[in-house]
Amino acid sequence: MIEDLIEGTLPFLHSKETLVAKKKISLLRKQEWFKSAYSTEIIYNNRVKEFIVNFDVESLLDDNNEIRLFRQRLDELLKNEQFS
Repeated sequence: MIEDLIEGTLPFLHSKETLVAKKKISLLRKQEWFKSAYSTEIIYNNRVKEFIVNFDVESLLDDNNEIRLFRQRLDELLKNEQFS
């Protein structure tokens, strides 16, 4: 019975990567360029989450060249994932 309870709980525990992704996505959602260019449904894609986790979003927001690079790579990923 305890094993069943633990197994039922595991999928609901947040991994460190999920928590990091939520923080970074929250930062991105505050940016007008992100809100205007991307739908909210993209964040439910695991590859998109992984992509966002691997970027230093905090420093990205202060550099227009990094924003451009981020957007190009994200657009390419979304094209491969057939979001566009």
